[in-house]
Amino acid sequence: MLIAEPVTVGLVNHMPKYVIWKGRSYPISKIGLHHTFREGQTLYHIFSVLAGSLFLRLRLNTDNLQWRLEEISDND
Repeated sequence: MLIAEPVTVGLVNHMPKYVIWKGRSYPISKIGLHHTFREGQTLYHIFSVLAGSLFLRLRLNTDNLQWRLEEISDND
């Protein structure tokens, strides 16, 4: 499901370790693909991660350091 909602992401060594979305914490069990892209002067980081059976795609805006949940799906 495509989403574009703000989330809080906890980092360890500059890598996502948990996501807080709608008041619930999702520990990240695996980090998959990571890539960057630019829109104008803004650099974005995209992380594809697993939190239990959930796939999450996260986007970090490096200008304002805001995280967004871009996509979520259940792998079960």
